[in-house]
Order: sequence, then structure tokens, then C-alpha cells
Amino acid sequence: MPEPLSFCSQQSRQSGIDSIGSAPEHRTYVLIECSPPWAPHDLASLGVPENLRALGHEVYKEYDRFQTQFLLIYNDKLKQDNHTRLIILYKETGLIKEYAKQEFLLADVQEVAPLVKRYLRGEPLLNTPVEHQQPTRDILICTHGSRDRCCSRFGNPLYHQALKIVEERWLNHIRIWQASHIGGHRFAPTAIDFPEARYYGYLDQASLTSVLTRIGSLQALNTVYRGWGILPWAAQMVEKELFLTHGWIWLNCKATAKVIGHNEDETFNQVEVLYETTVGSLYRCRADVIADIEQTVYLRGSCTDEDENEVTPYNVKNLVCD
Repeated sequence: MPEPLSFCSQQSRQSGIDSIGSAPEHRTYVLIECSPPWAPHDLASLGVPENLRALGHEVYKEYDRFQTQFLLIYNDKLKQDNHTRLIILYKETGLIKEYAKQEFLLADVQEVAPLVKRYLRGEPLLNTPVEHQQPTRDILICTHGSRDRCCSRFGNPLYHQALKIVEERWLNHIRIWQASHIGGHRFAPTAIDFPEARYYGYLDQASLTSVLTRIGSLQALNTVYRGWGILPWAAQMVEKELFLTHGWIWLNCKATAKVIGHNEDETFNQVEVLYETTVGSLYRCRADVIADIEQTVYLRGSCTDEDENEVTPYNVKNLVCD
């Protein structure tokens, strides 16, 4: 039985609009372990102390300065008694392939705000980070139903599928988390793959398995890849073309990108991507990212929206690498 169109993600999926270019670009992510249910505005949730709410308000009010996103995460099997896990991810400059990550186990959730405040101010930290024996991927799946019902309706089943895949395939380097709102209700079910900050939407079991294992045909990802959050939105579209061309080895390359020119309404953009292969070879790619106005559709951004917003797809043209 088809899902009713009252779900914004069903309407968006049926439109055929590509989700690429929709990954947010944040300099810092702050992931805080906190058990659901979460309030519609996550930092207003019952398990979040007042000092953390105040810090979140300050940071979001001055987003241009901090460029920081707070997210609540939870996995009952990973929870350690009498400890709160805090993960901070920071985007460094230059050629990179992932965010720098520090993880802390704190005795009390009240300790989160002071630590994060010192971090954002560039002050020395008084806490010792957790050390892992091998690099760890953290997959965040949005299940924030009080923010948008699509995230609960489609995110919760995907979360449990991800747990099962990780267990059955012995993917011990991957941790699966429920997460509060990560943006893009209409792409539900949505996920972020950290520390790279690659965003995905419209996920199903087949594409989820490809994301987790990084094997098989990339065509399963063609319609679910929202973009690499390290790059500007227009550059994310060019990066997807490079990803599909190079295959899974592309995920081991370092890159940086910029928009070198655009018109006033950004229907035309010139993008430059610089990337470094695993053997140290450098390549520079340039392309035009152009709006396909004739393919514009009108979609709701969330399940509660009564009005529909204009959504225009873009095409990558004239891609040249040297």
C-alpha cells in the first residue's frame, strides 16, 4: 500500500527531484548523548541542562561567527552508565577528507556546556579525549519525529535496519546513532556519515547497505546522495560526478572547493574543485553548475507546511579536470 502524500518525503521522492547539493556546510558539529524523546527544538528537551540550552542559544544567535551545529544522539547499547558522551567534529582548512574528531566521556551532562564553550573559544581543554584503537565511523540517522513526522515514520525503521546490518556484517568500526534534526525533512529517511560529513536521503535497505559497506554498484547511491558537507552546495554537485566516476576509492581522496563565479540569482555557478589522490597526485577540476528552470517543481519542505516551495534541479556542465 503506497504511503499517503501527507508525508512530505513521499511527495518529494515521487517528484524525482535529486537531493544533491542539500548537505549543510557547518564548520563544527557538537554531538551530545541524550536519550529521546526530544522536544521539537532539540536543546529544549528534558535531558538538556539549562547551561547547554543557553550556550546553544548564544551560538545559534551568532551563527556567522560560530558556524556550529548541535545534535542530540542516542543508542541504548552504546550508553555507558553514569557518563555522557560528547563528540566534537571540526572542519580544518585546505585539502581534507574528513572532519577532525574528538570524543569525551563526561561524568555529568552539566559538564558539556563548559567544555564546548572552551573549545569554541579556542581555549585549552581540561578533559582528556577518548582514544579509539581504529578509526570509527559514526552514522547518524534522523528519528526526530516531534520535529517532523517523516523523520520518525521513515527514520526509525532505517535505524533498526542499520543496527542489524552492522551486527550481521561485523562492521565493528561503525556506530549507529539516532539523531535529532539534521535538516531536509523531505528527504527522509536521512543520515550523516561522520567524520566525513556525507549526507544521504531517501535511503532504503539496499542503499543503506552500500553506504555502510562501501562496496557494490554506486548506482544505488545515485538518487540518495545529498552531498559532502565539507564543500559549498554548488561544489557538492560536481563532487558527486567525481564520486560516480572514480568509484569507492574516491572516498579516500582529499579535496577542497570554491565557487569562483555566479550570477545574481545563482542559477549559473562556476565551480573549482581541487583534489588529491591516495598516491599524492593533485588535480584541478572546473565545471558549470546550471539551474534547469524548466524542471522546477513545487514541494512542501516539511509535513506541516501548507504552502509549497519552488525547487529547481541543477545540471553539471563542461566538467574538465587537469
